Amino acid sequence: MESKDLKDLREERKQWFCQVEAKLKETQLKEEDSLFYYHSSEDRIVLSHAMFWTMTQLQFFKSKLRKEKFFLLLRQYQEEMLDAFLQDDDYYPELLHYCNILYEMLPTILMASHLKTEKDTPQLAAISLVAAGYAGDMPEDLANELLDDMDFDRYGKVKCRAIEHLMPKLMKMVEGEMSSFSQRGNR
Repeated sequence: MESKDLKDLREERKQWFCQVEAKLKETQLKEEDSLFYYHSSEDRIVLSHAMFWTMTQLQFFKSKLRKEKFFLLLRQYQEEMLDAFLQDDDYYPELLHYCNILYEMLPTILMASHLKTEKDTPQLAAISLVAAGYAGDMPEDLANELLDDMDFDRYGKVKCRAIEHLMPKLMKMVEGEMSSFSQRGNR
């Protein structure tokens, strides 16, 4: 049974995310503009979040970005959602929805704020594209292997070791995206 405080927190979250989602829909003209629109299943969306969460460990960022509230909030919700996913918690679908809203807002926030000039912003934008794109497009057997590998470490924290092993390949993809950003900027 949930405590009253937990119920109140969940209700506050729900109301706040309804407002954020309404703002997101104002900026997204078509449903096809969603980063997850072409993902074949909900599992692929979870995998996108797991990849982003793994690829954006705070030690990889040196600028003010690592302390940015929106970025930390997204990572916190992703970790909570992955935890709920692994435990088959009833709250998981709602947390996934919240993660999707925050993830969809990320490009807008990165390009329309003081973060635009941070040196890690292009890398974070590229990571978000790679995590969403590659998780949606990778072979089914690899996606299943990565999902099956997610577990808890001995401290009870979510761990994605197979994704960690893919980091060199994923970071090459990120570098490719960043290179395409700079090429577009030079036109």
